[in-house]
Amino acid sequence: MPDSGDITWAKATANELNNLLQVISESSEMLESICPGSADSEKYFAILRNGVARATRVAGMMSDRLGGGAFETAETPRAPGNPTSKSAEAAPVSKGDIRIANPSGARELVMIVDDEEFVTMIAERVLTDEGYRVVTAKDGFQAIEIYRKLKEQILLVILDFTMPVMDGADVFAELQLINPKVPVVLSSGFAEQEPLRNMLSHGLRGFIPKPYTQQKLLTQVRSTLDALNAERSGLRRVL
Repeated sequence: MPDSGDITWAKATANELNNLLQVISESSEMLESICPGSADSEKYFAILRNGVARATRVAGMMSDRLGGGAFETAETPRAPGNPTSKSAEAAPVSKGDIRIANPSGARELVMIVDDEEFVTMIAERVLTDEGYRVVTAKDGFQAIEIYRKLKEQILLVILDFTMPVMDGADVFAELQLINPKVPVVLSSGFAEQEPLRNMLSHGLRGFIPKPYTQQKLLTQVRSTLDALNAERSGLRRVL
C-alpha cells in the first residue's frame, strides 16, 4: 500500500501531467488558427512535440514510482524532496532586456509567471489581443528580477503555483518583500489548500484554476484590476 510520501508524490506528478496535457490540448486549438506554412507553424509544432515528450517522461516516472515500469523515458526529472542546484536560477535582467508584448497597448501591464512556455504564449496572446501590455517570466527567479525592475508599471501578476525550485508561494513571498501590496492572482491546476489559504490571508487577490478558458482569464484579469482601481480611488477620496 502506498505510504504518505508516495501519495504526495503521485498528486504532484498527476498535477504536472494534467498541466502538460492542457498544453497539448491548447496547442491543438491554436494550430487550427494558424495557416499552413506560416512563419509561426514550426514554432508551435516544436512546442507541441516538446509537450508530448515531457508528458511521456512524467507518465514514466509515475509508472516507475508505483511499481510499473511500462514507460521508457529519455531522462529522469527530479523527484520531490531531492535537492536542486542553485545553478537553475535565472540570470539577473536589466530593464532594457525585458521584453514587453504590445508595448503601445492602451490597457494595463500584466506579468505572467509560468514554466509552461505554451501557457504563457497563449495567455500573452489573449491579453494582448484585448489591448493589455504583457511581460512573461519562465520561473520564479526571473519573475522576481523583472518585478524588481518594473514594480511601478506592473499592475497585476498572474502566478503559477507549481514550478520547479521555487513554487508560487515562495515567489509570492519574495514579491511581497519588494512590494507588500503586490497584486497577485494564483493560477494552477492543483494547489494544496493550506498554502492557498495562507496566501489568501496574506493578500492574494484571487485564484484561477487551470485549465482556464480565454473568457475566464479575461474576466479574472479585468475584475481584479477594476477592484484595485476602485480601492485606489476610494483611498484618494479619503485623503
